[in-house]
Amino acid sequence: MKPLLENIGPELTQRLFALGRRRVFDTGSIVFDRGGSPDFLPIIISGSVKMIRMPEPGKEVIIGTFHAGEMFAVPPVFDGEPYPSTAIATERTELLQVRREDFLAIIRESPELAFEVIGWTCDMLREKTSMIRTLSSASPEHRVGRVLLKLFAESGGDGPVKIAVRRQDIAEMASLTTETTIRVIRRFSDQGLVRIVHGKIFIDSTAPLQTLLRD
Repeated sequence: MKPLLENIGPELTQRLFALGRRRVFDTGSIVFDRGGSPDFLPIIISGSVKMIRMPEPGKEVIIGTFHAGEMFAVPPVFDGEPYPSTAIATERTELLQVRREDFLAIIRESPELAFEVIGWTCDMLREKTSMIRTLSSASPEHRVGRVLLKLFAESGGDGPVKIAVRRQDIAEMASLTTETTIRVIRRFSDQGLVRIVHGKIFIDSTAPLQTLLRD
């Protein structure tokens, strides 16, 4: 996703901060629960958030991850339906919370924000369509590869990039078991697609993974 706070002008940024409320969440804190009322639009000032669903007790499925500068939970805030997932801070995170009524008022008045929301929705639809296609037909290697490429892109770096999320999180995003994901990542390391340094995953270049996904 394109970070909202990096794409809008200073006037709109100032207005959002004037209307919004800043709030800090510690690692693991719940930002909002699934089924809750969408009272505010969350924009990440610093840190990161994951949105999850629990299809069964003890099983967590990551719907999306969001980072500094990004807004999230846009559809429920826009249409007023309950939050479809639970949002959890994955590190110490500061949010700007813009009340729903203020968010809707600015959209009506600001073509700049309206186009950002439309662009966010288009990006999200493309991402979900690609992920559904991958999960429905791809091998574990292709699933893990796509998740790693997504995490690389979200980092905003050109390489080398350290993948900060846990193997368990990668597994949940790829709809695989943690054990299978660990085996796949080890194979990637043996093949030179990624590097493992003190247990951390590093990607120097996305080209090898992209070649894998084309095969």
